[in-house]
Amino acid sequence: MSTAQQAARVVKELEKNDWKVLRALESSIEKGEFTPITYLAVESRLNEEEVEFRLRRPAAFDLVRSTPKGFALTWAGYDALALRGLVDKELISGMGMSIGVGKESDVFEVVSDKGENLAIKFYRIGRISFRDTTRKRAYRDSSHHQWLMVSSAAAKREFEALQKLYPLDVAVPHAFARDRHAILMEKIEGPLLVNLPEIPRASSILRKILLNVSKAYKGGLINSDLSEFNVLYDGVSIFLIDWPQAVDVSHRNAETLLRRDVHNILSFFKRRHGIECNLEAALGYVKGRTKKLEVS
Repeated sequence: MSTAQQAARVVKELEKNDWKVLRALESSIEKGEFTPITYLAVESRLNEEEVEFRLRRPAAFDLVRSTPKGFALTWAGYDALALRGLVDKELISGMGMSIGVGKESDVFEVVSDKGENLAIKFYRIGRISFRDTTRKRAYRDSSHHQWLMVSSAAAKREFEALQKLYPLDVAVPHAFARDRHAILMEKIEGPLLVNLPEIPRASSILRKILLNVSKAYKGGLINSDLSEFNVLYDGVSIFLIDWPQAVDVSHRNAETLLRRDVHNILSFFKRRHGIECNLEAALGYVKGRTKKLEVS
C-alpha cells in the first residue's frame, strides 16, 4: 500500500487535536529534522501531556516517526495533511486506485464532492530509488524534511504553470487546486508515447506536440524536460504533462532548454517511427517564425 493510500484510510480517523499536532510538526520542517515535544506544545497550544497522547494515534498509522531526538512527519503524514486540506475545501470526498507511479510523483484517482472522477498527483522528490533527481534538477543533498519542502515547491511550480497554460489552449491537464505537495487535476486517460510501439498517423501527432510547444512558448513558458516520457496520447488528443521545471522564455538558458525539448521529441519520432523533421525548421515553427512545418 502506498503512503497516500495509507493516509487516505486514516484521514477521517484523526481528531481535531491530532491534526493540531501534525500541523505543528509541519511548521517545524524548516527548523530541523526532528522536533521535541516542547516545541509542539507551544505551536499547537496544547500541554505537553496532551501532545504526547495525541502523537500516539498518528504514530500508530505511521504518519509520524519518533527518535530520542524528537518527532518527524513521514510521507504518509504529509499526504494526510494534503488530503485533509482538500477535504476541508470541499474539493474531494474519496480516493481510489493508483493511476501511475513515476520517478518523482504518484498519481491516484479521486472523487470530488460533486461525484466527478479526478486525479491527484503527489510529488515524491527525493525518493530513495531515484536519487539521480539531485543531479538532474540541481537539488542539494537534503534531509527527509527538506525533501518534503522541495516536493511542495515542485507542486507549486507545476500548478502555477498549468494555471497559466490551460487558458491558452495548451494541451495540459486542467489543474483545480494545490495543497502542499499535491495537485488536484482532471483525470487524463491514455498511455505515454514511450509505451506505444505504434502510433497511427505519427506525423500528425508530432505536429500536434510541436503546435502545443509553440503555444506554450508564445504564452511565455518552456517545459525544459520534454520527451516521450511526459506526453500522453489517448488515441485522439495529446497532453503535455509534468511542468515543475518549466522556465520563462526570458530565462538565460531558454534557448538551450527549448532546443533540447524539441530535439528530444524529434529524435523519438525519428528513432521509433522513422519520421524526419529538421531541428532548425521545427524551432522556427515553435517560435512562430514560420507557419508551416515540413515533416516526412
